[in-house]
Amino acid sequence: MIDTVRLNINAGSGGNGCSSFLREKYRPKGGPNGGDGGDGASAYLVGDPSINTLLHIKFNSTIYADHGGHGKGKNRRGRNGDSKYIPVPIGTVVYRMSEDGEKELIDDIRNDTPRLVAVGGRGGWGNTRFSTPTNQEPVLSERGGRGEKAVLFLELKLLADVGLLAKPNAGKSTLISMCSAAKAKVADYPFTTVEPVLGVVSVGWDDFVMMEVPGLLEGAHEGVGLGHEFLRHAERARLYVHLLDGLSEDPVEDYRMINEELEQFNPVMAEKPQLVVINKIDVTEVREQEDELRVRLLEAIGDRGSDVKFISAATGEGVNSLMGNIMGALSAMAKEDLDDSPEPEPMRSRPQRSAPRETVRRENGVFVVQSEQMERLTAMADTRDQRVLLQLWREMRKSGLATRLLDAGMEPGDTLRFGKVEIVWF
Repeated sequence: MIDTVRLNINAGSGGNGCSSFLREKYRPKGGPNGGDGGDGASAYLVGDPSINTLLHIKFNSTIYADHGGHGKGKNRRGRNGDSKYIPVPIGTVVYRMSEDGEKELIDDIRNDTPRLVAVGGRGGWGNTRFSTPTNQEPVLSERGGRGEKAVLFLELKLLADVGLLAKPNAGKSTLISMCSAAKAKVADYPFTTVEPVLGVVSVGWDDFVMMEVPGLLEGAHEGVGLGHEFLRHAERARLYVHLLDGLSEDPVEDYRMINEELEQFNPVMAEKPQLVVINKIDVTEVREQEDELRVRLLEAIGDRGSDVKFISAATGEGVNSLMGNIMGALSAMAKEDLDDSPEPEPMRSRPQRSAPRETVRRENGVFVVQSEQMERLTAMADTRDQRVLLQLWREMRKSGLATRLLDAGMEPGDTLRFGKVEIVWF
């Protein structure tokens, strides 16, 4: 099972705005008519109950969303990029990776509501946008904004009502195959099951989801026997069925060991209700020790209040009664709110990000201007044209950037740097 993956997402960049003017037979000097660029596509994660692994992402871990189309003349706007929806299994936990490798929890996918994870770039304005009564021939247009890049770490934690816990070869696979339609592999050797198995168990008109967790060994909380991988999937179960091998050297010690591993891995797991079940009652040796095992286990269970059930997963003895007990225990429990995850980003046609504050600093005699708007304008501008420089200055006056440049000591002949564009000011 592929249950962890690193995902690189590149949202689409916005299309460039167009700089054009109306030119017709009887209107040789018409006004500006350059259209805006289209918005780049944003990327969303969406829960899909039809898939149960991250395999489809594992070998396609870099995803690109559509770019917006460029604006055209006659006020024709570029097309918006189609939003990218990335399906993931229900139960996927999403972390955002920082540059230094730190993980920040951002979401927990428990339903099919799309989660916004990378915002597409805004389309650039065409020159029509810059037309004013005092500037009727604008030649400026904007470059489309860059799409957001996100590096995510996805971790799958399966959702189930009941977690089936035991040491290897205790009969978990046989039990889940007996009571559900799950096709678990069954064999007479340890670690037959190497990945979690989900099965739907019907009891009358009700049903529940049971998950078989591969066998646990002492030290599982430290990763022994891939314990980390297995225990992670059992975290979300509401109830545990603690299956003990009646032919084990000491079933009581097995019970204590697994509970200790739960406590070490996650104390919350150790506090959840358990049903203790001894398997292989069809074996004479186990049946003869039934009373003794019951007394010893009840003593080990203490005030947890669980009874001890005896079954045979191979013959079916006691299995129906056990399923009824499980259904009754689940019905008596207050069902956990499965939608207590962080509020997802609302679906928007144009997700907005706050623009960074404009700054001016001087480096080696060059005025370095940090301004997203001016970088987008200068990237598309012919700075050799005097009209362009005058209109750039007008935009800087509107934003107050011109005042900050003058206060910083800018004079004619100084070099200004906007992103990758350098301009010698006049």
